[in-house]
Amino acid sequence: MSSGHDKAREERDSEVIRVLSHVFFLNLFVAILKLVFGFFAGAVSMLADGLHSLLDSASNVVGYVGMSVARQKPDDDHPYGHRKFEALASVGISMFLFFTAWEVLREVISRVREGHEVDPRPETYAVMVITVIINILVTRYEKRKGTELRSSILQADAKHTQSDVFVSLSVIASLIAASFQQPLFDLIVALLIVGFIIYSGYEIVSGAFSILADTQMVDPSEVIAIALQADQVSHAHRVRSRGGPDDIHVDLHIHVPPSMTTLEAHD
Repeated sequence: MSSGHDKAREERDSEVIRVLSHVFFLNLFVAILKLVFGFFAGAVSMLADGLHSLLDSASNVVGYVGMSVARQKPDDDHPYGHRKFEALASVGISMFLFFTAWEVLREVISRVREGHEVDPRPETYAVMVITVIINILVTRYEKRKGTELRSSILQADAKHTQSDVFVSLSVIASLIAASFQQPLFDLIVALLIVGFIIYSGYEIVSGAFSILADTQMVDPSEVIAIALQADQVSHAHRVRSRGGPDDIHVDLHIHVPPSMTTLEAHD
C-alpha cells in the first residue's frame, strides 16, 4: 500500500517538474519579446511587463528547485517528509514579484523626472497580442495541472501568469493612448502593473504561509464522524491536521474498550 502511494507521489512530482519546465521556456520566450520591443518603443509599461515575465521564468526555476527537494522521501530527521519546501518555493516566487514591483516603481519615478516619450510601432502591438494569447494558454494549462495534481506551486504560478494577462492588456491600452500623444498614460499603466504584481505576491505568500504555519486542513467534525464509524471506537477528540492539499497529516485521540490491546486498537 505504502509502496503504491510512494510511486503515485513520485509520478505526481515528476509531472509537476515537467509542467514547470514547459512553462519556463514559454515565459522566457514571452519575456524576451516584450523586453526587446518595449526597449525600442520606449514603453515603460511594456518593459515592466517584460520584467514581470522574466521573473516568471526565474520563479519557475525556484519552483523547480523547491520541488526537487520536496519530492524527497521522509527520513529519520524529517518523518513528515519535505513537502513544505514546495510552499517555501512559493514564498520565493512572491519575493521575486515584490522585487519586480520595486524596480518598476523606480523606473516610473525616473521617467517622470526626466521626461517620457513613447514610439509604438505596428509590430509592438502584434507582439503584445501574441504574448497575451500565450499567457492565456499557459494559465489554463497550469490551473488544470495544478488542480489535477493538487500542487500549490503550480496553482501559485498560474495566478502569477494570470496577472500577466491583465497586465499585458493594460499595456496594449497604454500603447494605443501613446499613439494619440498621451505618453503619460503609459506611466499610469506601469503603476497599475505595480499594484497587480504586489497583489499577486500577497496572494501567493498568504497561501504558502498557511501551509508553513500548519493551518488546520480538515474539519475536525468530519474526522470525528469518520472515526466513530469504526468498530469499538466510542469517542474521538483532539483532532489536528496539517500539510498541503496533496499531503494532509491527521492525528487524533480515540477511546476504545479497555480490553483491547494497543495492537488491536491500531489495526
